[in-house]
Amino acid sequence: MNDTAGTPLHPIEKKVLSALSGRGTLEFNSLVASTGLLPDQVRRSISWLSSKGLVDVQEASTFTLNASDTPPPELLLISKLEESKGSLPMAEMKAHFKSNQEFSAALGRASSAGWISIVPRQQSGPVITLKDPEGAKRLRGVLTELAGGGLDESKAGPDLRALSADLLKRGLVTRRVARVTSMTITEQGSDALASVETESYAERLTPELLASVRSSGASVRLRPIDVRAPAASFFPGRRHPVKEFIDEVREVYLSMGFVEIAGDSIQSSFWNFDALFTPQDHPARELQDTFYIKGGRDHDLQRTGAVARVASVHENGWETGSKGWRYSWDTEEARRLVLRTHTTALTVRATMDSADKETRVFTIGRVYRNENLDFKHLAELTQMEGIVIGEGLNLRHLMGLLTRFYGKLGMSRVKLWPSYFPYTEPAMQVMIYYEKVGKWLEMGGSGIFRPEVTRPLGIRKPVLAWGLGLERLLMLRLGIQDIRELYNSDIEWLRRRREIASSPDIL
Repeated sequence: MNDTAGTPLHPIEKKVLSALSGRGTLEFNSLVASTGLLPDQVRRSISWLSSKGLVDVQEASTFTLNASDTPPPELLLISKLEESKGSLPMAEMKAHFKSNQEFSAALGRASSAGWISIVPRQQSGPVITLKDPEGAKRLRGVLTELAGGGLDESKAGPDLRALSADLLKRGLVTRRVARVTSMTITEQGSDALASVETESYAERLTPELLASVRSSGASVRLRPIDVRAPAASFFPGRRHPVKEFIDEVREVYLSMGFVEIAGDSIQSSFWNFDALFTPQDHPARELQDTFYIKGGRDHDLQRTGAVARVASVHENGWETGSKGWRYSWDTEEARRLVLRTHTTALTVRATMDSADKETRVFTIGRVYRNENLDFKHLAELTQMEGIVIGEGLNLRHLMGLLTRFYGKLGMSRVKLWPSYFPYTEPAMQVMIYYEKVGKWLEMGGSGIFRPEVTRPLGIRKPVLAWGLGLERLLMLRLGIQDIRELYNSDIEWLRRRREIASSPDIL
């Protein structure tokens, strides 16, 4: 017997076991009627008895097919042909339908099923004739059967299932699910019921009971409490793991002396691309990679001041010592509005706003890219980015900052590999080692802004910059393989993820 079965049975448990004893299997509603208890009382007692091994609980689902109120359009077509003695001009038939689309669907299905034929006529136009009325009769019979209280899907034959599957796709038949819970008393349950003590227990200690004991001197036995019984699960409200990790990253940046900045998701191409020395014919600007706002333009953008200097850098290098990209810069192209492809659109503005003063800022925000969705790519993701402006800064300072940043997040093995970006030189790819797969994984890009980026904005000091992906890092923290799991509406995963996060796979 289950070790919890030694605990005296609650009166409600006794009633449920007595109702099940000698009756085989009872469904939930029958059990409620037999015990005279409330449904919630029976539900709780079944949970208790099941955990003690005194009852077996079986759950089954039945699927019932029911016809909707809207008949298939091909049956309307057949009905009109039957009313017209088997033939009707196509133009006249078309007038009986609400739309051309409905008529085309009816004509196509009836024709492909072999129910009708279409006879061309030179003067009056095509005529629809009834060819096989039996097919329509079979379909009517199925719908009549489904309309008469529905049909258990498990009892339907192969032909009926195939026909119902087509009707389900078209929304002309609905599938209803009914879940049935039934209970059976176990051998242990029968033994527990047979050994129930006849002596009664006090369920609650009340002032009246105490007064009665004091006056009569009689002893009272209180019902024992099973402290080993499983407690009910409790799921309080909590933040999404992505939001929690963003808060953690924010605290790391703030602890390193950074100030947070924010900005709009919609940016002009100038701040998203041109200010970062990305040429206007760069592949990253194509529709395959970038979401453009249809018809959107920043008409306030004029070729003056910093905009004019950026344009000159693109065309001939301006005063940076570069030769530029050697093309004619187009103001209209720079005015196009996009969903920002990186948060660098914000940090490059912060670079100009710094007025060449020492600066440490960061931003954490959504970026949008026209990606094919799969286990490691989303069209919408979160980027954590920062810049540091200061006299005498170099690549060693950047390497130290990034190593310290990831170290505060629990990652000690960090490498920075040489790479290329249009707006940084030198540039580095940030890599971290993932012990579980034994590989170095890419986290994002970093580098020092090129003079072609900083000089047109009035900045002479070196600017350290980086942009890092957040979701991939969180995937490693939570031990998941598919990035889409982070944003699925999986309530059970959200409830369990506290256990996962409490023991992260530290790299």
